[in-house]
Amino acid sequence: MQENYELVQKGFRILLTSVSGFIGQKMRLEYKDNWWDNVLYSLNDQRNLPYGGEYGELVDSLDVANCLKIIDRQWNDVFRKYLSLNCRSWAKELLCVRNIVSHIGQQDLEQPVAERALNTMYLLCKECDADGAEEINKIYKEVRSRADDIITPEVQTVYEGLAQPATDSKRGELTEGSLLNLVGTKLVQKTDLTRKVTYAGKTVIYPVYKVSLEVLYYNDQNDRIATWISMYEAENGEDSLKDLNADIYNRVIENFVVESNPDSIQKTRKNISLVGQREPGVTLADGRIVDGNRRFTCLRMNHRENGEPGYFETVIMDMDIREDKKTIKLLELAIQHGEEKKVDYDAIDHTIGTYRDIVQTKLLTAEEYAESSNEPVANVKKRIEIASIIMEFLDYLKMPGQYHVAREYQVYDLFREMMPVINSLNNLEEKKLLKTIAFNNAIMGAIPDQRKFIRDIKGLVKSGNYKTYFEEQKKLSDKIGEKYSDDVCKSKETVDAFASDNCGLADEMKFSMEKALQSHRSKQIKAKPTESVSKCISLLLDVDSRLFDRLDPEDKETLKSELNNLIEIAGNFKNLL
Repeated sequence: MQENYELVQKGFRILLTSVSGFIGQKMRLEYKDNWWDNVLYSLNDQRNLPYGGEYGELVDSLDVANCLKIIDRQWNDVFRKYLSLNCRSWAKELLCVRNIVSHIGQQDLEQPVAERALNTMYLLCKECDADGAEEINKIYKEVRSRADDIITPEVQTVYEGLAQPATDSKRGELTEGSLLNLVGTKLVQKTDLTRKVTYAGKTVIYPVYKVSLEVLYYNDQNDRIATWISMYEAENGEDSLKDLNADIYNRVIENFVVESNPDSIQKTRKNISLVGQREPGVTLADGRIVDGNRRFTCLRMNHRENGEPGYFETVIMDMDIREDKKTIKLLELAIQHGEEKKVDYDAIDHTIGTYRDIVQTKLLTAEEYAESSNEPVANVKKRIEIASIIMEFLDYLKMPGQYHVAREYQVYDLFREMMPVINSLNNLEEKKLLKTIAFNNAIMGAIPDQRKFIRDIKGLVKSGNYKTYFEEQKKLSDKIGEKYSDDVCKSKETVDAFASDNCGLADEMKFSMEKALQSHRSKQIKAKPTESVSKCISLLLDVDSRLFDRLDPEDKETLKSELNNLIEIAGNFKNLL
């Protein structure tokens, strides 16, 4: 079996073939016939390069160290136009690794260094030559497959990198059990990577660590899984998650993360299997993951499947969920909603999370929430309005706080579209009644199409033809209230059973809407003649009579004839009336 340094050298040979040709091409494109003079100028500390020759010979004379130096030294003038911003850092990193490999002697290259080197080679090569990158990736997988969980102090100092930033946390000195006290052990290994974290109006660069999966745990304060946690506690008792040991707790939350978006989990898991974890997470010093629950989940699943030591790449922030709760929430919002990336939160989860942070716990103001999540304050306040109706819906069901029920009913769009209709009503009793109508129709399964239901309600309210419908729905609501007992409100399943047992009431609710719409259409048809005549009058009043004198005799006769027809038609209508 080849040793790690041999595989890294093999990777460098592939990288050289891909990168040297790319460098020659771009340098010649930029400097034309003087391209090699600029190469020599960039490498003025080298003495073994030819002063001239054929293009192919000159490119072949470059070794991998020279190529990496050229990328760095010609970055601003040439390569920033063709490569992503990270490539310069990758080139510097690989130059350091190249020096280590050249002077390693009889020792093998340590596992973490070999993995990191090949991974960085793959990233850089992918920018220049996709085929070469794929060959390097195969070597990377081979090295990664033989990884162990031991890191020596010597390797730890190879990439000592960025220092851990000082903390403003109320936590103070590092306490026993902090991940930062474990740096240098097999549980927490410092890497050469960094990540920028922005929160509370400032951006800080943190070093990234490889942390063993066994010392990490899910953040139960995450809005993405709030509704799932409410379901678990409804079934097992309030705060029942806190009674679980760490392993069972993680398994329970893992199931929530998977169920919340199984397609995304499979996609992320496949990607991690191919190229490893691409984006570092954010973790508190006690092991609570603030950002990266999905990546953590995929790594856990892969670890169970292949049995390899599992690590999560993450920054570590010295904060305490009890003392720094507001700061942590601002951090989470900035990461999940404030960064320029797609947010795949379920609308109910996002809305409930906003409501809890601003209204229930008063942890944040709407303005603080909006600033951290990079959105208008008006959007935050609108979400709170919708959340208030969701809370009323759960109270109506006699299931307060069981957010998962709202998600199961999928009422977010229904209530969101209903907000303008509620606001258009002036009478407070009518506003309350409209919400009750929506609640009952959702509970009884009398809304096969939410969009059509709200569109029909809007039409009735806008035309003023809603009062009879409201009265009939109120009578049906009273009947439902008489039958809805404590035995019904145990779960959504029992409510569904109640709806099934009383399907006749649901049919009456649908029929009430059909009858109201038919009456509305009938009134519209009856009003059509008056509307048409009114339009005709408006059109006639828009005629500019000053133009009559400019008409040709023939046009005047035509106009007179049309006016006579109009008088005759109007006379016939008048006689019919």
